[in-house]
Amino acid sequence: MKAAPFTYMRPDRLDVALAAIAEAEGFAKFIAGGQTLGPMMNLRLAQPDTLIDISRLAELREVRKENGRVIFGGGITHAMIEDGRLPDPSNGLMRRVAHSLAYRSVRNRGTLGGSLAHADPSAEWPTVLSALDAEIAVVSSSDRKTLRLNELLVGPMTTSIGDHELIESVAVTLLPEHARWGFHKICRKSGEFANAMAVVVLAGGTARAVLGALPRVPLILESTGEALKALDAWTPQASDVLGSAVARDLQAVDLHLTPFETALHTAALTRAAREALQK
Repeated sequence: MKAAPFTYMRPDRLDVALAAIAEAEGFAKFIAGGQTLGPMMNLRLAQPDTLIDISRLAELREVRKENGRVIFGGGITHAMIEDGRLPDPSNGLMRRVAHSLAYRSVRNRGTLGGSLAHADPSAEWPTVLSALDAEIAVVSSSDRKTLRLNELLVGPMTTSIGDHELIESVAVTLLPEHARWGFHKICRKSGEFANAMAVVVLAGGTARAVLGALPRVPLILESTGEALKALDAWTPQASDVLGSAVARDLQAVDLHLTPFETALHTAALTRAAREALQK
């Protein structure tokens, strides 16, 4: 099947692109990497009247350090992060995650902003950037706002981004040099979306643990974070301590997980924590 007819535009500046979508008649969409929207259009699950190509906008490919943070343009590709071509505020976590994401052909085209805007619960960046407490700049032709991930992500495949808005940038605070992290995802084969995913970040006396690949937005595990702060290193007992903490966190939300799914997510978190504590 092929896409339904549409009008194609490729502006050369971000302000022109934002004005174009504000003025477009009918259903208009931005496209950057096109790794999700392209197949959806070919299956006619999405039928925009106007397609606005932002893949070559220089403003969305900028990266800069500012006030102890690295600010990534929304058009930065996964491959740019994987290849270490950009400053890394995460002490290697983002590069590791980018390398595990899908396949190289997808990483060459897919973008950071596009992944967040799509809001697939099984995608890596929503979970990882929640663990890094990133800030997301969302712009339109008339407004600019900064959101945390829990403000941007409303639910599975759902965000607070308006029809005429796009993700301009993602700001990640530099982790301290001594910070430790762990990342683990469970999937049937390499490159697939995760069935379970966990990220742990230990930095400056704080501990942040996040579960992804759930039927909701990424889940910040409060009890698990407290349990992690009490652990200086991995021990045989740590697995039981963290397993109990994860169980308390999952019981606090109504997810209707099967025992198998609960075990899968607990295993992902325990393995991520073990990696962090063994660094």
